Amino acid sequence: MIGSPAGGIGAAGGYVAGTRAHDAATGLPERMVVGVSETTVYGFAGNRAHPQALVFRVPREGLEAKVHQRVNVRVLELIDTESSSRIELEGMRLPITHSKDVIQELT
Repeated sequence: MIGSPAGGIGAAGGYVAGTRAHDAATGLPERMVVGVSETTVYGFAGNRAHPQALVFRVPREGLEAKVHQRVNVRVLELIDTESSSRIELEGMRLPITHSKDVIQELT
């Protein structure tokens, strides 16, 4: 279980968004870091070493997380259960990205 929000962001590490075509279609940056606290999911442009601008901040309450597998990536869908709005992120399966940690925390 993740403790404080700051600890949650650090512990969750990063979730790297996927392909350029997918990014262009969603309007999300090519590379992102996703952090998870007890109450919120945060998305930052950039990478783990250099996170930049906050791209999204979504409350976990009323948020459903679904995971889909593709050939070399995991797809994490963050779905607002009330509005059905969704954020779709692709993360490499490599352990260095910590995508498994983010998915485990949210599902």
